[in-house]
Amino acid sequence: MRGVILLLSLACFVMMTYSQQCRQVLTTVCDDDVVNSSMQKGDKSDVGRSGIPGAQGDPGAKGEPGRVGQKGMQGESCALGSLGTDIVTRLAKIEELLTPPSTTTIASTTVTTTTPSTATSTVTTTTPSSATSTVTTTTRSIIKSCSTSSSNGPLNLTSGVEVYCEDGWTIFQRRIDGSVNFGRRWDDYANGFGQIDGEFWLGLDNIHEMTRGGGCRLKIELWDFDGNQRHANYSSFSIKSAENLYRLNVSGYSGDAGDSLAYHNGRPFSTEDSDNDSWAYGNCATRRGGSQGWWFGHCGNSYLNGVWMRQSSGSWRGIIWNDWKGWDEPLKETKMKLRCD
Repeated sequence: MRGVILLLSLACFVMMTYSQQCRQVLTTVCDDDVVNSSMQKGDKSDVGRSGIPGAQGDPGAKGEPGRVGQKGMQGESCALGSLGTDIVTRLAKIEELLTPPSTTTIASTTVTTTTPSTATSTVTTTTPSSATSTVTTTTRSIIKSCSTSSSNGPLNLTSGVEVYCEDGWTIFQRRIDGSVNFGRRWDDYANGFGQIDGEFWLGLDNIHEMTRGGGCRLKIELWDFDGNQRHANYSSFSIKSAENLYRLNVSGYSGDAGDSLAYHNGRPFSTEDSDNDSWAYGNCATRRGGSQGWWFGHCGNSYLNGVWMRQSSGSWRGIIWNDWKGWDEPLKETKMKLRCD
């Protein structure tokens, strides 16, 4: 029996198991009457070495969530500093200014304006005011040509065009001394060139705009190199648009220079680079050594844009007005001016 007890004890120490099951076995054996009656207490054995740890077991099931804690006490509000107080005050002031008044007094305001015509117009408006006021304004007159102005000399029209006025007439062509070359192409004659207070051509576009409303007259003044002067007046004058090649419309001659423009009535304008004349053998604008534009036919009886020269070197050279000086004697000075009443 002692051998059995020793074997069991040795096995328990080797396994390093102090479980309840091992102690129960030893107790059961030791409680046997035979053992108790004959077994003596032995010496205490040494403690055995630790065994190898076993593998980690599977994680346990997730526990139930705990109860919600009690709500904490509310903290104290932070105090506004001086800057914050100032911002709040300003925002309140802005809101007050933006809020429309609950009531508005409406009063009548009478405005009187003066237009370029002889009529006076009155406009009545309602404004949020408690008083009635009358305002009188004068609008600048619309100046379409020199005939609507008392100016003499250079003048800027309301349209932005600069012209030269002479007793209500608008000068659109002037020749004096040959200081400006009139040998120009189509675009130059359409837009204008030269010096407004010297030799110049106002431009076909401007002439068309001034005369397209009708009621315009033409006056031509001529001087020869001996200081003699003649004039030719026409009671009706206008030119058509660029799409119609600036055709000349002129009639109603009077004067002492002779009517050298009647032949050109209804003719289109021609230049070096835009030949619109009726001459089948060439371009009238370049026929006599120049490249000046004019209302040519075949070719014509006048040529006031011709080359400026003192002495003609042949027929139809220079500034020509055939009914006064013929084909061979050039003129010194010319003025062409219009007036639309």
